[in-house]
Amino acid sequence: MPGAGDSYLRAVREKYNRIEIWPASDRWLAHVKAWIAGTIARWQPRLGLTPDSRILNAGSGDESYSIAPGTVINSDIADRKLVGMSCGVAGDLANLPLRTAAVDVCVCVGSVVNYVGESERAIDELGRVVRPGGSLILEFESSWSLEYMGTPHFGLDVSQVSTFFISENENIWVYAEDYIRRLLDAAGFDIVAADRAHVAAPLVLGFVQNIHAAARFIWLDRLASRIPFLYRHAANVIYLCRRR
Repeated sequence: MPGAGDSYLRAVREKYNRIEIWPASDRWLAHVKAWIAGTIARWQPRLGLTPDSRILNAGSGDESYSIAPGTVINSDIADRKLVGMSCGVAGDLANLPLRTAAVDVCVCVGSVVNYVGESERAIDELGRVVRPGGSLILEFESSWSLEYMGTPHFGLDVSQVSTFFISENENIWVYAEDYIRRLLDAAGFDIVAADRAHVAAPLVLGFVQNIHAAARFIWLDRLASRIPFLYRHAANVIYLCRRR
Protein backbone atom coordinates (compact mmCIF):
# COMPACT_ATOMS: atom_id res chain seq x y z
CA MET A 1 0.00 0.00 0.00
CA PRO A 2 1.28 3.53 -0.68
CA GLY A 3 2.46 5.41 2.37
CA ALA A 4 1.88 9.04 3.24
CA GLY A 5 5.26 10.60 3.89
CA ASP A 6 6.05 13.66 5.94
CA SER A 7 6.05 15.89 2.86
CA TYR A 8 2.50 14.83 1.95
CA LEU A 9 1.24 15.42 5.49
CA ARG A 10 2.93 18.82 5.59
CA ALA A 11 1.28 19.77 2.32
CA VAL A 12 -2.14 18.70 3.65
CA ARG A 13 -1.60 20.64 6.88
CA GLU A 14 -0.49 23.78 5.07
CA LYS A 15 -3.33 23.67 2.54
CA TYR A 16 -6.11 23.07 5.04
CA ASN A 17 -4.76 25.66 7.46
CA ARG A 18 -4.90 28.15 4.58
CA ILE A 19 -8.27 27.52 2.93
CA GLU A 20 -11.91 27.74 3.93
CA ILE A 21 -12.81 24.05 4.03
CA TRP A 22 -16.55 24.28 3.36
CA PRO A 23 -17.13 27.45 1.26
CA ALA A 24 -20.85 28.08 0.81
CA SER A 25 -20.19 29.27 -2.75
CA ASP A 26 -19.02 25.79 -3.83
CA ARG A 27 -22.15 23.88 -4.85
CA TRP A 28 -20.39 20.48 -4.84
CA LEU A 29 -19.02 20.87 -1.31
CA ALA A 30 -22.21 22.46 0.00
CA HIS A 31 -24.11 19.38 -1.18
CA VAL A 32 -21.67 17.01 0.57
CA LYS A 33 -21.66 19.04 3.78
CA ALA A 34 -25.47 19.19 3.93
CA TRP A 35 -25.70 15.44 3.32
CA ILE A 36 -23.14 14.66 6.04
CA ALA A 37 -24.80 16.99 8.55
CA GLY A 38 -28.25 15.61 7.76
CA THR A 39 -27.08 12.00 8.11
CA ILE A 40 -25.38 12.70 11.44
CA ALA A 41 -28.54 14.44 12.70
CA ARG A 42 -30.67 11.48 11.61
CA TRP A 43 -28.37 8.96 13.33
CA GLN A 44 -27.70 11.02 16.45
CA PRO A 45 -30.58 9.48 18.49
CA ARG A 46 -28.92 6.09 17.97
CA LEU A 47 -25.65 7.24 19.57
CA GLY A 48 -26.99 7.26 23.14
CA LEU A 49 -25.31 10.55 23.98
CA THR A 50 -25.55 12.01 27.49
CA PRO A 51 -23.94 15.08 29.08
CA ASP A 52 -21.17 12.73 30.27
CA SER A 53 -20.40 11.35 26.82
CA ARG A 54 -16.96 11.84 25.30
CA ILE A 55 -17.03 12.47 21.55
CA LEU A 56 -14.05 12.60 19.21
CA ASN A 57 -14.49 14.75 16.09
CA ALA A 58 -11.56 13.28 14.13
CA GLY A 59 -10.38 15.53 11.32
CA SER A 60 -12.73 18.23 12.56
CA GLY A 61 -11.36 21.21 10.68
CA ASP A 62 -13.46 24.03 12.09
CA GLU A 63 -16.78 22.16 11.85
CA SER A 64 -18.60 20.80 14.92
CA TYR A 65 -21.60 19.14 13.16
CA SER A 66 -23.66 20.11 16.26
CA ILE A 67 -22.92 16.80 17.99
CA ALA A 68 -24.43 16.94 21.49
CA PRO A 69 -24.78 16.44 24.38
CA GLY A 70 -21.35 15.57 25.71
CA THR A 71 -17.77 16.79 25.63
CA VAL A 72 -16.41 17.06 22.08
CA ILE A 73 -12.69 16.60 21.46
CA ASN A 74 -11.78 18.23 18.14
CA SER A 75 -8.68 16.77 16.49
CA ASP A 76 -7.11 17.75 13.17
CA ILE A 77 -3.76 17.86 11.43
CA ALA A 78 -4.59 21.45 10.41
CA ASP A 79 -3.85 22.86 13.85
CA ARG A 80 -4.84 26.45 13.07
CA LYS A 81 -8.42 25.34 12.41
CA LEU A 82 -8.64 24.30 16.06
CA VAL A 83 -8.11 27.83 17.38
CA GLY A 84 -11.24 28.89 19.22
CA MET A 85 -12.70 25.38 19.33
CA SER A 86 -13.17 23.70 22.69
CA CYS A 87 -10.87 20.79 23.51
CA GLY A 88 -8.75 21.09 20.39
CA VAL A 89 -5.98 18.50 19.96
CA ALA A 90 -3.59 18.55 16.98
CA GLY A 91 -2.86 15.13 15.50
CA ASP A 92 -3.29 12.90 12.46
CA LEU A 93 -5.65 9.98 12.06
CA ALA A 94 -2.94 7.30 12.06
CA ASN A 95 -1.57 8.60 15.39
CA LEU A 96 -4.46 9.83 17.51
CA PRO A 97 -3.24 11.56 20.70
CA LEU A 98 -5.76 9.78 22.94
CA ARG A 99 -5.65 6.86 25.32
CA THR A 100 -7.29 3.51 24.54
CA ALA A 101 -11.11 3.46 24.90
CA ALA A 102 -11.07 7.21 25.56
CA VAL A 103 -14.31 8.09 23.79
CA ASP A 104 -17.89 6.88 23.55
CA VAL A 105 -18.43 8.15 20.01
CA CYS A 106 -16.12 9.10 17.15
CA VAL A 107 -17.21 11.09 14.12
CA CYS A 108 -14.75 10.98 11.19
CA VAL A 109 -16.30 12.62 8.14
CA GLY A 110 -15.37 15.02 5.36
CA SER A 111 -13.35 12.28 3.61
CA VAL A 112 -10.64 12.59 6.28
CA VAL A 113 -9.57 8.95 5.90
CA ASN A 114 -8.93 9.58 2.18
CA TYR A 115 -5.95 11.75 3.13
CA VAL A 116 -4.29 8.89 5.02
CA GLY A 117 -2.12 6.47 3.08
CA GLU A 118 -1.98 4.21 6.13
CA SER A 119 -5.70 3.42 6.05
CA GLU A 120 -5.40 0.16 7.98
CA ARG A 121 -3.48 1.88 10.77
CA ALA A 122 -5.94 4.80 10.81
CA ILE A 123 -9.01 2.59 11.21
CA ASP A 124 -7.18 0.50 13.82
CA GLU A 125 -6.61 3.77 15.70
CA LEU A 126 -10.33 4.55 15.57
CA GLY A 127 -11.00 1.09 16.97
CA ARG A 128 -8.46 1.68 19.70
CA VAL A 129 -9.89 4.97 20.98
CA VAL A 130 -13.61 4.05 20.80
CA ARG A 131 -14.71 2.06 23.83
CA PRO A 132 -16.48 -1.31 23.44
CA GLY A 133 -20.17 -0.58 22.90
CA GLY A 134 -19.35 2.86 21.51
CA SER A 135 -20.12 4.20 18.04
CA LEU A 136 -18.24 5.41 14.98
CA ILE A 137 -19.58 7.48 12.09
CA LEU A 138 -17.13 7.15 9.19
CA GLU A 139 -17.44 8.80 5.77
CA PHE A 140 -15.11 8.21 2.82
CA GLU A 141 -14.77 8.53 -0.95
CA SER A 142 -15.16 5.31 -2.90
CA SER A 143 -13.09 3.89 -5.74
CA TRP A 144 -16.40 2.58 -7.13
CA SER A 145 -17.45 6.16 -7.94
CA LEU A 146 -18.55 6.59 -11.54
CA GLU A 147 -15.97 9.39 -11.72
CA TYR A 148 -13.31 6.65 -12.07
CA MET A 149 -15.16 4.40 -14.50
CA GLY A 150 -12.88 3.56 -17.40
CA THR A 151 -9.74 4.41 -15.40
CA PRO A 152 -7.22 2.05 -13.72
CA HIS A 153 -8.51 3.22 -10.32
CA PHE A 154 -12.07 1.96 -10.69
CA GLY A 155 -13.04 -0.58 -8.02
CA LEU A 156 -9.54 -1.06 -6.58
CA ASP A 157 -9.22 -1.70 -2.84
CA VAL A 158 -6.81 1.24 -2.59
CA SER A 159 -5.75 3.69 -5.26
CA GLN A 160 -4.14 7.12 -5.21
CA VAL A 161 -5.94 9.52 -7.54
CA SER A 162 -5.65 13.10 -8.68
CA THR A 163 -8.90 14.95 -8.04
CA PHE A 164 -10.29 18.41 -7.29
CA PHE A 165 -10.95 20.33 -4.09
CA ILE A 166 -12.14 23.94 -4.39
CA SER A 167 -10.89 24.04 -7.99
CA GLU A 168 -7.39 22.88 -6.95
CA ASN A 169 -5.86 19.57 -7.93
CA GLU A 170 -4.86 17.30 -5.06
CA ASN A 171 -3.89 13.68 -4.53
CA ILE A 172 -5.96 11.48 -2.24
CA TRP A 173 -6.52 7.76 -1.72
CA VAL A 174 -9.87 6.22 -2.63
CA TYR A 175 -11.09 2.90 -1.24
CA ALA A 176 -13.47 0.14 -2.24
CA GLU A 177 -16.37 -0.39 0.15
CA ASP A 178 -15.49 -4.05 0.69
CA TYR A 179 -11.96 -3.02 1.68
CA ILE A 180 -13.18 -0.49 4.24
CA ARG A 181 -15.67 -3.03 5.57
CA ARG A 182 -12.85 -5.54 6.10
CA LEU A 183 -10.75 -2.96 7.95
CA LEU A 184 -13.69 -1.99 10.16
CA ASP A 185 -14.38 -5.61 11.01
CA ALA A 186 -10.71 -6.22 11.86
CA ALA A 187 -10.74 -3.12 14.11
CA GLY A 188 -13.75 -4.45 16.05
CA PHE A 189 -16.62 -2.56 14.38
CA ASP A 190 -19.96 -3.82 13.10
CA ILE A 191 -21.73 -1.67 10.49
CA VAL A 192 -25.32 -1.00 11.57
CA ALA A 193 -26.39 1.62 9.00
CA ALA A 194 -25.11 3.13 5.76
CA ASP A 195 -25.92 5.93 3.35
CA ARG A 196 -24.44 7.19 0.07
CA ALA A 197 -24.35 10.43 -1.91
CA HIS A 198 -23.05 11.90 -5.17
CA VAL A 199 -24.13 9.44 -7.83
CA ALA A 200 -24.78 11.23 -11.12
CA ALA A 201 -22.54 14.29 -10.77
CA PRO A 202 -19.28 12.26 -10.43
CA LEU A 203 -20.07 10.49 -13.71
CA VAL A 204 -20.30 13.91 -15.38
CA LEU A 205 -17.09 14.98 -13.62
CA GLY A 206 -15.26 12.00 -15.10
CA PHE A 207 -16.06 13.33 -18.57
CA VAL A 208 -15.82 17.11 -18.20
CA GLN A 209 -13.04 17.32 -15.56
CA ASN A 210 -14.65 20.52 -14.28
CA ILE A 211 -16.17 20.28 -10.82
CA HIS A 212 -18.33 23.40 -11.22
CA ALA A 213 -19.84 22.10 -14.47
CA ALA A 214 -20.43 18.67 -12.88
CA ALA A 215 -22.06 20.26 -9.82
CA ARG A 216 -24.92 21.46 -12.02
CA PHE A 217 -26.06 17.83 -12.22
CA ILE A 218 -26.33 17.27 -8.45
CA TRP A 219 -30.11 17.52 -8.74
CA LEU A 220 -30.05 14.17 -10.58
CA ASP A 221 -28.70 12.37 -7.51
CA ARG A 222 -32.09 12.00 -5.87
CA LEU A 223 -33.36 10.15 -8.93
CA ALA A 224 -30.15 8.17 -9.53
CA SER A 225 -30.00 7.00 -5.89
CA ARG A 226 -33.25 5.09 -6.43
CA ILE A 227 -31.53 2.86 -8.99
CA PRO A 228 -29.65 0.13 -7.06
CA PHE A 229 -26.80 -0.23 -9.57
CA LEU A 230 -26.10 3.51 -9.60
CA TYR A 231 -26.55 3.84 -5.82
CA ARG A 232 -23.81 1.24 -5.27
CA HIS A 233 -21.48 3.47 -7.28
CA ALA A 234 -21.95 6.64 -5.25
CA ALA A 235 -18.81 8.70 -4.69
CA ASN A 236 -19.36 9.28 -0.97
CA VAL A 237 -20.22 6.57 1.56
CA ILE A 238 -21.03 6.96 5.25
CA TYR A 239 -21.32 4.20 7.87
CA LEU A 240 -22.69 4.07 11.38
CA CYS A 241 -20.68 1.43 13.26
CA ARG A 242 -20.86 -0.15 16.68
CA ARG A 243 -17.68 -1.17 18.54
CA ARG A 244 -17.72 -4.77 19.73
